[in-house]
Amino acid sequence: MTKAKNIEYKAGMKCSCGPPMRAGAYKGWNWCRICSRIWDKQTYRCPECNQMLRSHPKNQSPSAKLSRLQREAKRIEVLEELSRYEI
Repeated sequence: MTKAKNIEYKAGMKCSCGPPMRAGAYKGWNWCRICSRIWDKQTYRCPECNQMLRSHPKNQSPSAKLSRLQREAKRIEVLEELSRYEI
């Protein structure tokens, strides 16, 4: 069974893994990790449990934003540069 694609997301809805991508993810929503509810960007504390909301995804490392092929090309480039300096 597939999920409906025309869901209207509202503040206070439960989302177990953070705000969905089709809802705008963290660009449009903050997420409470305690009660798993999404809130609009103007809300910084969860009204339900008074915890700070997560406003950015956990993985913010620059290498995570690269594709597998880009990471592999960068790794090869670094290895070649290191081999030039070996004595």
